[in-house]
Amino acid sequence: MTAAGLNDGRWLGLWTAVSLSGLAAAFVLIRCGWSRRLADPSLTLAQMVFAIACAAVGYGIAGEGHGATVLMLAVVLMFGMFGLSRPQVVAVAVYTLVLFGAVMLCMAQVDPVRYPPRRLEVEFAMTLIVVCGVVALNARLDMMRARLHAQREELSAALLRIGELATRDELCGLFNRRHMQGLLEAERERSLRAGHPWSVALIDVDHFKRVNDGHGHAAGDAVLRAIAAAGQAVVRKGDVLARWGGEEFVLLLHDIERAGAAIAVERLREQLAARPVAVEGHELSVTVSIGLAAHAIGESIEQTLSRADAALYRAKAGGRNRVATAD
Repeated sequence: MTAAGLNDGRWLGLWTAVSLSGLAAAFVLIRCGWSRRLADPSLTLAQMVFAIACAAVGYGIAGEGHGATVLMLAVVLMFGMFGLSRPQVVAVAVYTLVLFGAVMLCMAQVDPVRYPPRRLEVEFAMTLIVVCGVVALNARLDMMRARLHAQREELSAALLRIGELATRDELCGLFNRRHMQGLLEAERERSLRAGHPWSVALIDVDHFKRVNDGHGHAAGDAVLRAIAAAGQAVVRKGDVLARWGGEEFVLLLHDIERAGAAIAVERLREQLAARPVAVEGHELSVTVSIGLAAHAIGESIEQTLSRADAALYRAKAGGRNRVATAD
């Protein structure tokens, strides 16, 4: 502008030095990590306030070329549109209009030849349009960000629900058979490495068919849920109770010898037998039979479960409502 004769260039050097110094200071503070302690580590708001002030000063010293500073202002506002919240954008917009309005009013009085009032009115209207456009665009982006955030929340909830459906039994809320098989295999691998003892108990509801035939499947579902809840309340912390299928449950007992496991499952059987299940205003006495097998290091999960299943059949053949231990 000075070369074209639009201004005398008296303040151009100082204005350029101050502007570049401010940008350099922001760059250093960001690169050295000092700004990380702030709520706005990118210093977006501070840089915008400084740049808008520089643009306003540049408007005042630009002489007849002052209209070009409106383009500079548009670049500054677009810079902060993506990094500021809606209240911050509105505050910057008000700050911009007040500052540029004051500079235009002052220059119209000080130098009306190069800053004719009618032209300044047009330029202020252009500034107002630019500022309002940036505010409107920021509001639109804010709505899009909110919508995307809501969609991410819904997707996370859906994935969590899918994960629950994949690992949990829908009726009882316990782990399902597929997930329990993975836990058993992981326990087997851990036992191979560390040599710690653990056991598996198969739990079968006694005379469950009578419950379904005499009271309906809804009553049978209530019995299964009650056993699951009671079992969860009784088993040790760290042990895992899962629904195996139908009226069968499986219990994984961590870090416990066979004798201790037998005591634990006997306590579970007693607690379940002592808790009648309320069904349609009636209380049903429900008992379980349990087959317990201590895992032998080196055998497969199928072999351990097979021994527990054989013990379960012995418990049922022996009169039910009892615990039988595998050889």
